[in-house]
Amino acid sequence: MALAVGLLVVPSLVTAQNRPGANAAPAASAAKPADPLADEGYIAPPEAIARLVTAPREGNASFSAPSPGNRKYFARTVSDGLPSLKNVGKAHHNLGGFQIDQAGNRERGITMRSNAGLEILEWETGRKIPVALPAGARTTQPVWSPDGTRIAFLALFDDATQLYVADAATGKATPVSGRNVLATTVTTPAWSADGQSLVVVLTPDARAAEPKEPALAAGPMVRLNESNKLKTRTYADLVMTPYEKDLLAYHITGQLAVINAKTRAARKIGAPGMIRALDASPDGKYFRVTYVEKPFSYVLPVSSFGTRDVIVDGTGAVIREIVNKPLRESDDPTDPVDPMNPSRLAGRVPVDTGKRNIAWAPSGALLYAQLAPAPAAGGNAAAARTDSAAARRADRLMQWKAPFDANGAAVLYETPNRITAARFNDAGTILFVTETATAGTYEQAIFLNENNAKFTVIAPRPRGRGDSAAAPAPAAGGFGRAAAGGLVTRPGSKGDAVVVVSTDGKSVFTIGAPQDTARTPKANVEKIDIRTGARTRIYESTGDVVETISAPLDDDFTKAIVQRESPTMVPQSFALTLASKDAKQLTNNVDVMPELSKAVKKKVVARRADGFSFNVNVTLPADYKDGTRLPAMFWFYPREYDNQAAYDRTLSQGAAADRRFPSFGPRSLQFLVTQGYAVVEPDAPIFASDGQLPNDNYVADLRNNLAAIIDALDTLQIIDRHRLGLGGHSYGAFSTVNAMVHTPFFKAGIAGDGAYNRTLTPNGFQSERRDLWQGRQTYLEMSPMLYADQLNGALLMYHSTEDQNVGTDPINSTRLYHALMGLGKTTSLYMYPYEDHGPIAKETVLDQWARWVAWLDKYVKNAGTKNTAM
Repeated sequence: MALAVGLLVVPSLVTAQNRPGANAAPAASAAKPADPLADEGYIAPPEAIARLVTAPREGNASFSAPSPGNRKYFARTVSDGLPSLKNVGKAHHNLGGFQIDQAGNRERGITMRSNAGLEILEWETGRKIPVALPAGARTTQPVWSPDGTRIAFLALFDDATQLYVADAATGKATPVSGRNVLATTVTTPAWSADGQSLVVVLTPDARAAEPKEPALAAGPMVRLNESNKLKTRTYADLVMTPYEKDLLAYHITGQLAVINAKTRAARKIGAPGMIRALDASPDGKYFRVTYVEKPFSYVLPVSSFGTRDVIVDGTGAVIREIVNKPLRESDDPTDPVDPMNPSRLAGRVPVDTGKRNIAWAPSGALLYAQLAPAPAAGGNAAAARTDSAAARRADRLMQWKAPFDANGAAVLYETPNRITAARFNDAGTILFVTETATAGTYEQAIFLNENNAKFTVIAPRPRGRGDSAAAPAPAAGGFGRAAAGGLVTRPGSKGDAVVVVSTDGKSVFTIGAPQDTARTPKANVEKIDIRTGARTRIYESTGDVVETISAPLDDDFTKAIVQRESPTMVPQSFALTLASKDAKQLTNNVDVMPELSKAVKKKVVARRADGFSFNVNVTLPADYKDGTRLPAMFWFYPREYDNQAAYDRTLSQGAAADRRFPSFGPRSLQFLVTQGYAVVEPDAPIFASDGQLPNDNYVADLRNNLAAIIDALDTLQIIDRHRLGLGGHSYGAFSTVNAMVHTPFFKAGIAGDGAYNRTLTPNGFQSERRDLWQGRQTYLEMSPMLYADQLNGALLMYHSTEDQNVGTDPINSTRLYHALMGLGKTTSLYMYPYEDHGPIAKETVLDQWARWVAWLDKYVKNAGTKNTAM
């Protein structure tokens, strides 16, 4: 598709001023248009807003993941700010929610969110090493080699994607792939465990030209359903024609290859195939490959297409099929076949016998969790079913060794609890298993070289103790991070998470903080004896600022990377010596939006007449004087709760955020304080009641919530209740229009990428699981389209033309505009090309702000005045 020169503007019909203006250039114009609401080019907002949108956030750094091995370096991407319309608008295919930059042979998101450069920090010396990218290239996130001396990344050209490797010490980058990488499904290169090679998917040899759409249709669009029942959500995009099926197959068919990082020699593994995912064994002898399987579907997105998960050897020969997930076009699917039981290949397999958490072990075997087989039904089966203890089935961690045949799987560990994670130490001699039970989460250590001797490292503590480690969470995957209370991990030789074990092999570590949300938490590190579970606290922060411990810088946890911040302190990264508490600052971040960080912030409790209460966050200009009533803009997103207690349990999350330095994205509504508005961000709980699900009370709760908020803020003399605006995005947009048709409170609304007719989402929406025919009355009452004649105030709508969100097809906005036009309501609609559910292009975001400010100034700030000229 060609780059648009503007956007579709459907202006308000009730003001003579709103006539379409001349097309503008794609970049936002500095000149203020005569009528910003009707201009059909990209326009700019007031300078104060534009500065906040384009504030150099990218200049601030956060270091949390040191290089593996030596832990000497940090790598960071260098951004050039918000994505440009040029990158967002680059020609692409949209195939069943799967978007492809066909010229670059990569997934569209890589192009849109690409980076301008890469930089490496040698943290002990402070030396910054820029990576020398090839001319004309942008880049993806880098991937460290196992020894931490090199990074691999994809160099993104307009018409190609290539694999590069850079030396960490010098920043010198060299091409590795002599041909194009196919990064449509496998978007990240993977290092071999020895660091000698990289596993990627390449474009096939002698690849044919891309399929061309027939100039003349070969027949009608055909859809046929004969009594099959398949309830799906309303997908934004589906594969529509035989041509699109061919196009999809073409762009996901790639050649699995192993490339030597030094010699650039490429070893092809098997024939090209429709590869969705791949994972090489540590020794590089086997590959777990997930293939997309035909037939393709016209009613499900590509993400739901059938797949086949197999193990192939170095020649590409399939050694074993692990899982076969056929396309599901019925609510009564055939379950995956069981490769461990060839006699059942043609039959169904009970779902609970499926393999979970499949991953390579350091030994080269595959690990997976699986419930033990159910006991055979016996003479007193009915009695057995009533005995919960007898009915409980053990969970097993299985080890499946090459050649991965029916006799190769053995039980490595068994527990009556549920296995949620399995990791090793770096040497592969200790297996750490995370398991959950009614009492909480356990961390077990199994010494594989000691006849599988087991030790409980962490057990749930009695309730009421002050540490987060009292309820350890499963250890997180990822680079050097661990969930609070879980065992600390770091990347292993394949980038997988291995548990950090002290150099003497006796101890592991946890990171925690007190759960008391009334004070700034004190981050801590505890050393745990693996065999006894005895704990020693080796570090505790002062608690004067929020401190986040990211990763150890050695296996004895004598040094660590931490981030410190407070409501008035910009987040900074430090290298901390735990014993002395000496900290070396690694970043020099600055407050890029002082007018917002210094804004006045208030938290207000709104109480409804029926007894329910909830929080309201208010942001006011930095120079605000108490008792000054301001025009206000509400921005909200309702959520459902069973009762008041369920809502109250969520409040600790907000309390934690209040202790940190405020951060603002390019579309943060708080920007409006620079224009003299109070910005009101209320919680908007929708509560269930006796015999009623939350959505059965949606309209009433919406009205009651807003009335309570307005009364509370009016009593505090913060707002002018006669000059109020309301807005939201997605479900917030849906709720905005509902509020404007069911209440008289608001002079204007802003609704973006919303759904306004629930009959268009007949199989459920948001948290509503009833379909239209089960909850007919609720669906109709929650559809503001059906009450459009009752709209109060002026409604601005915006919608992204390529909105891929389930249920928010752009037809919602075009049809609501059509209805409001017929009713003579004041409304406008802005359709933004190329954007998905939540715009990202700089030009789009600036343009939105220009329209929003003009709309609110006209219909809220100047409501009731005779002169409404901008």
